Amino acid sequence: MGFYREGLILSLLIQWATAMSLTGTTAEMPDRNQSTIDFPKLPADFKEMAKKLMITCSKKGYHMPVMNNSLNSSYAQTQGQMMESPVSVFMELLSSLPPSFPSRSNQSNETAEDQAWSIAEKLQNCTNMGHMIELMRNTTDSPRCFMRAFMAPLSWMAIMQNGTDLSKEDLTKLLWAAKPFLETMPPSSFVLPAFSQSSHLAEMMKVFSEVFSILSEEQKNEIIGWVKERVAQNEFNCLLKAPASNMLPSKPQEKSTMTSTAIRTCPPGLLWLRARMLAIMGPFLSRLPLEEVKTIPKNELCEFFRTPDFSPSFHNVSGMQPTLGRTLFQRLKQECSSSDNFTQNMDRLGSLACFFDDALSLNLNLSRKLLSQIDACKNSEIDKVKRQLVQNILEKDSGASSPEMLQSLGSSVSVLPLSILSRFTPKDLNNTLSSFRQAKWSLAQAKTLAQKLLENATNINGEKLLSLGSMVRGVASAILKNVKAEGLLGNEALKTMSEKMSSLQRTALLEAFRRDVNASELVKGLPDSLLSSLSLSTLEKADLISVDQLQGRGWTAAQSTFLLKKILGNKINLGELRKLGQAVQGVTCEMIEKINRTDALDMAQTLNKSCIWLSRVQIRCAAQKLFASLEEQRPGYFSDIKNSELQAIPALLLIHLPVEKIQNLSDAVCPAFMEKMKQVNLSSLPNSSPARYALTKRAIGCLKGNVSDLSAAEVLTLGPLVCELDPAWISSLNSAALNSTLQALASCQFIQQQHRENLFRLLTGTYGDPAYWSEEDMRALGPLLLLNDTAVEKLPSKSWLKSYLSDLMDSLPSQPVVPPPKEFRSWLDLSALRRKLFELKTSSTLQSRRKREVGSTLEPTLIYIEDLKQGNVYWTPLQFSKMTTLTFKDAVPTLGEINNYSTEQLAALRTKTLEAWGSVSMLNESQITQLGCICQSFSAEELGNLSIASMDTLETLSACKFIQTQRTAVWQAFERVSGISVAGLGRLEMEGLGQFICGLQPTQIDQLNSTSFRDAVEAVGRVSCPLNISDRLKEKAVAVFGKPETWTEAQVSVMGNIIAGLSAVELGRLNSTILPFIQPSAIPLIPSDRLAALSVSQLKALGPDNAAMVTEAQRTGLRADQRAALDEAVGLKTARAEVSTGSSSTSSSGSAPLPLKGGAAVESMTGCVLFMQAIVLMLLRYIL
Repeated sequence: MGFYREGLILSLLIQWATAMSLTGTTAEMPDRNQSTIDFPKLPADFKEMAKKLMITCSKKGYHMPVMNNSLNSSYAQTQGQMMESPVSVFMELLSSLPPSFPSRSNQSNETAEDQAWSIAEKLQNCTNMGHMIELMRNTTDSPRCFMRAFMAPLSWMAIMQNGTDLSKEDLTKLLWAAKPFLETMPPSSFVLPAFSQSSHLAEMMKVFSEVFSILSEEQKNEIIGWVKERVAQNEFNCLLKAPASNMLPSKPQEKSTMTSTAIRTCPPGLLWLRARMLAIMGPFLSRLPLEEVKTIPKNELCEFFRTPDFSPSFHNVSGMQPTLGRTLFQRLKQECSSSDNFTQNMDRLGSLACFFDDALSLNLNLSRKLLSQIDACKNSEIDKVKRQLVQNILEKDSGASSPEMLQSLGSSVSVLPLSILSRFTPKDLNNTLSSFRQAKWSLAQAKTLAQKLLENATNINGEKLLSLGSMVRGVASAILKNVKAEGLLGNEALKTMSEKMSSLQRTALLEAFRRDVNASELVKGLPDSLLSSLSLSTLEKADLISVDQLQGRGWTAAQSTFLLKKILGNKINLGELRKLGQAVQGVTCEMIEKINRTDALDMAQTLNKSCIWLSRVQIRCAAQKLFASLEEQRPGYFSDIKNSELQAIPALLLIHLPVEKIQNLSDAVCPAFMEKMKQVNLSSLPNSSPARYALTKRAIGCLKGNVSDLSAAEVLTLGPLVCELDPAWISSLNSAALNSTLQALASCQFIQQQHRENLFRLLTGTYGDPAYWSEEDMRALGPLLLLNDTAVEKLPSKSWLKSYLSDLMDSLPSQPVVPPPKEFRSWLDLSALRRKLFELKTSSTLQSRRKREVGSTLEPTLIYIEDLKQGNVYWTPLQFSKMTTLTFKDAVPTLGEINNYSTEQLAALRTKTLEAWGSVSMLNESQITQLGCICQSFSAEELGNLSIASMDTLETLSACKFIQTQRTAVWQAFERVSGISVAGLGRLEMEGLGQFICGLQPTQIDQLNSTSFRDAVEAVGRVSCPLNISDRLKEKAVAVFGKPETWTEAQVSVMGNIIAGLSAVELGRLNSTILPFIQPSAIPLIPSDRLAALSVSQLKALGPDNAAMVTEAQRTGLRADQRAALDEAVGLKTARAEVSTGSSSTSSSGSAPLPLKGGAAVESMTGCVLFMQAIVLMLLRYIL
């Protein structure tokens, strides 16, 4: 009956569309329904937008309406009688959707039939969008979802085209219908309408506030700028910026003429944030520029604070910049209430409570109140605040060890040390499971709690496993490998749980699932967090025969390569390319090269939409294919290229245009070229690439005029190329442009080595000694201090400086585990910053002690150690020796995570270990796990006597830096205690061994089980073994996978560092097409004499990342033509000497290379995301 109901509705929709197209008349509607919103003109990409939203409905389980034969016939006849209408497009899209999942509707057939007739009757009278929207609101979930998916982009277009003319009622209807589209609109398509009515602005902001958490940071910032523009025009009758005068080539005197009645330019510091506007802004207040928050009038801020709109504006708002949060918090605290009144009203603060700064002064009740409020906070200082609050509660609550106390702590219970957590019984823990399963636990805590809750069980069901929540990290892999798939596979909770697991745990769970279901069912039911751990041999058994099956899944690069080869062979068409999603990682250069010449531009634009997944070698291959195709279509294509043609080329590829073609671009295409440079992401170019200089010089040439006459806005049109400017050129700018350019440079993550000294000299010459900078200057320019370690070391000890440097450290991208090669490495050396933060966090206590006692040594306490985290590496051996035994026991899990202690520090920590637990041989496995990398201090003999039976312990220790004799000792300890022979090692054991597989004797490698080795090869390939072991691992790989010349791209990718064991002859026989798929970490491990066996064509085929990993020692063993081939592979086709020549400026228009934010990723995907942050930061901070 459901099919009949929805078919009836569609039939009537067709009849309505036909009647409307033939008569062109509008039926008279009742007075109560006077909406007159017409359908907008359909844009070219409308069908794609609507279809994506419809597919989302299908994925959510809504039943897709299906046309029966009579409906199909009616539809076909209609098509012959009418022009394409919105409803005809709706029918077309429905018919193109894949089959839906089972219906979620619970309605009875009778109710559904009655409602179908009701909807049908109303549809007969529909004449415009407003009526359809009202009808949608009153339909059942399934039809409504598909109708709304179709209407959402239409509604947004109607708003864009008719915004100013819409009534408030019609706007509200359209916004409701458009919401699904706003939730999925990509930043590149985000355009906002021009309104003049204040009521319209408020309605828009209500909807934007509802989708706030889904919007990108770029979109949020665009909305703030849009609101400010509307307020300036509507309430202040002024423009934020003067009408744009052409910064690019134009007629000499071409300026817009302003009449006496023209809108004036707003004065600096426009006070637009009044109480009413603050309420309208809602959660967007959390993204305001700091200067805006500082200038909100006190009376307006306090009035807003007292209104009911304040709390919802900051409810569960994440991602607020700490500086902004602290500033707003302090203003409210100091200007809008007394101290007592403020603390009593903490519950109104929402996410601003994350920045509470006086936790120790609170009483027991307020401590509990604040603790519950900051549960979801993620700013860097929050853990310290939570520890202070919990300390308050423990000290002031007489029942501090009661189960009730555990319940009151919520997820903040995770700040309790092991010495307290271990006191609670399994019953106590089960009674507070809801809080415990949400908390963020350390490995040691999770293991302790999981062992108590499971009470030594060796077999548990899926329900019990899911109940552990975040404590699942502590479940032994030996237990996980026995779990049944029933209740887990296909369960949405499996995704959340597996994301908290270690690599070994995920492998153990997959081993369990593989026993219960076949490979095809396993692939279908796994979340992405587990899918990425599937071996190629499992994927080979799965029934994956179409690229449609790859859509929307989180495949790894190796899996993507394997699956595309399996499904498509070596050829791909545009339709298939568009469906790949993350599997685009598997597209090879061979596939790109085989795409039709006429499809090259479409191919490039399609790949550009997946830029975060593309590798540098894919980007370069796509660029070469595109440029060659365009030149074939029209010889000399780039010498006379038009603006529209240049605009069609993705910026991602345009930067790979040969240098001579960049230099010869005509002034006529400057508008398009400069627009592209705003979007550019330089991370796929080597740091020494001549193209960096050529792009910058060409962009500067487009600015025209004298350098000293350029405005700040004009310089910032260079976008990320600002990071490439020569300090000599910058110094020629006028004062305003110079200041804005220096502040923009603070957003760069790479600055050329040859520029750093001069740039720092220019910086200090302009702003003075950094030791005397104001807080405002520090926040604007702080990252540039990383140009000079001495300047960082000399910074004074100030509380605000500690907060700022902590914020700075948190804002910087995390350093990759495998350092990228020099040519793709950022300039950020954080060692001086980390050292300074350690000094600032410990200096206040040390200074106060020095006043009391000469020669006193600061003692590491638990609060210090947990606050410092990786910064604990800066304690001296003497300071470690002063640590109490209790502190050591509670802090050892944190101290054990650091793997780069000095020999002297390790000796001091070894002594502490002996004080706490006696001799090394007496340590139990739990203590060994907690000690972690402190075990590096043990001798080979001591390590050989440890009691290690768990693979999980080996996985933990594998993150540390052991020498070869220690590796052998740990393996022997595990072999002795566990009783597992080399031949008995399965996939799980091989993965758990980690680096300790290098501890096997060469002859033992041959005994490894071949089937298990095939499944575990990716884990084995991640470790770096001595050459004699690598040689034997390679022999094992040959026995399992065949001769190296037969290896595929995917196999080479998963073998990782095992490739370093190939002989010179074997390397010389490798197919060139697989060389880009060698893992970069393997390249420096190849002996120089073996690497020299690669031919010139093979070296060229290595790809940028692999070629850049070749060390100087390896380069010296190559011939001149081989070194040239290597440079070409990196992207330095011009001789290296030319790069340094090009960097010396010969005119005011010259500049030399440097990249932008995100320029250091091994894959360009990181840079693709990060470069947008640099653009937004520069434009918002320095133009608005």
